Amino acid sequence: MGTSPTLPLPAASARTQRLLAGGFFLLLVLFYYWPSLQWLPRGIHEWGQGDRLALAFGFYDHGMNFFKPHTFTLMSIDGVTGVEFPLIPYLAALGAKVGGRSLIVPLYRLLTSLTAWLAYYYLFRLVFERTGQFVAALVPGLFLAASPVFAYYAGNFLPDAAGASLAIVGAYYLLRFPRSQRFGDLALAIAIYTLASLIKLSAAVYLVAGISTLLLWGYLRPAAFTLRQRVWLLLLMGASLSLIAGYTLYNDYLNQTYNSELFLAAARPLTTMEQFDALVRRVRESWSYEYFVPFQYPVLLASLFVCLLSWRRIGRTEWLWAAQLGLATVGSLLFLKLMGVQFQHHDYYVLAPFWPGLVLLVALATTQLALHMGQLPQWVPRVLFLALGLGILLPGLRRYRERMSEPYQGFSNDYTYHWMMNGAATLAQAGVPPQATLLVVGSGAPNLSLVYFDHRGLVWNPDRQNLPPSALLQQMTQVGLDYLIMPRPVFEEMRTRYADLLTTFSEFTANNQFVVLKPPHAIPHWR
Repeated sequence: MGTSPTLPLPAASARTQRLLAGGFFLLLVLFYYWPSLQWLPRGIHEWGQGDRLALAFGFYDHGMNFFKPHTFTLMSIDGVTGVEFPLIPYLAALGAKVGGRSLIVPLYRLLTSLTAWLAYYYLFRLVFERTGQFVAALVPGLFLAASPVFAYYAGNFLPDAAGASLAIVGAYYLLRFPRSQRFGDLALAIAIYTLASLIKLSAAVYLVAGISTLLLWGYLRPAAFTLRQRVWLLLLMGASLSLIAGYTLYNDYLNQTYNSELFLAAARPLTTMEQFDALVRRVRESWSYEYFVPFQYPVLLASLFVCLLSWRRIGRTEWLWAAQLGLATVGSLLFLKLMGVQFQHHDYYVLAPFWPGLVLLVALATTQLALHMGQLPQWVPRVLFLALGLGILLPGLRRYRERMSEPYQGFSNDYTYHWMMNGAATLAQAGVPPQATLLVVGSGAPNLSLVYFDHRGLVWNPDRQNLPPSALLQQMTQVGLDYLIMPRPVFEEMRTRYADLLTTFSEFTANNQFVVLKPPHAIPHWR
């Protein structure tokens, strides 16, 4: 298999330009995420964000046992739950062990955003090492950074953007091998793909595509690998898939043993045309505006067009890249079939299975276009790619700021975090002990309010029309909970409906946002 022609650059010059690109993307990441570094979960899918952040607090508070993740909710036995490989929350908790518990939130956000920086940087290298054109090589990273859905989740607590980012880094090392002929690049690619798949299982689309591509390459080109390399490849592939399968089974064991249903561990396929129509309608009316800014859609179409026009050169020099994209597309569509119901309700479900492939398509097209323009005066491609990059990035930055602000596109009508703000400080000032447990009524998210109040407990949201104070007290007694918390409007509703609320409970502390009630006697903790 051939390799792309590369414009010769002195080693020092290439190193300098890599450093400049890395610095530029680091500044971009800080510009995006520094203002929100201290924020607790808020905004779109704050529910899921709260669940993931609770893992970091669980590690910190319960002995840093990586293989026994805890959250705040006592829905499961002792709050233990199975979850995708929780490396990022674990590292955030580990860093907080050195710098203090208050660092968990900024460290978590910082670690997630640094995986995005890795994706931007390695996309730059993927193009730059083939073209020698600095400005052109910035374009794929800017394209990824401008995607509203990627930019949003690359700065918070869900693992989808991190899985997508690491899949891109894995692709870099896979595609580097034909040029470097260093077997270590393939080993590193499989290792990074494996890590991406553990962190976000849907990123395994790219691991399987990469493995399939290598197997196909070895079959079609017997001379591509030595016998020793073939043996090591098979061992690495087997170890990778076994590790992912083993950890998935261990997750199932944890969920079964500790009676946890916090994180989805089952297929949610599209089974009817009505479900498919609902998904298409939701994407058309809502999610399509979150996936990309308008200019990015014609860029994607243009990228596909450029690659089709360049198929002969790609077939000669980037066969591995094209095969990886083709197999990943098939895998992504199969994943969509498997989990299609979730795509309707969660914008972030596209990130790990689809975004690496789409951005790698843009990177491939950018590479081909830059090589086609190699005979033109240098200022022509520089101006073209600079205009393209700015045309993508500036609307993306604007949309990201809109998404982080309120009100936002109707989504902010569903945000619930406001009434919980400063909850932990209020409880501490009122003298609630750190080990006290809470029953929260009037919130649906299992961990979000408990994260804000920084206490373990149970979120319970039954029909309040049939929820007398005696039922609340019974629930607290059964689980072993110390305090009852309600948003102020829920408390007023309950007090009006049930005259015995404040005879069954006493008001412990309150503000305009929420009310804390205490039962008439201490309740023993059962777990």
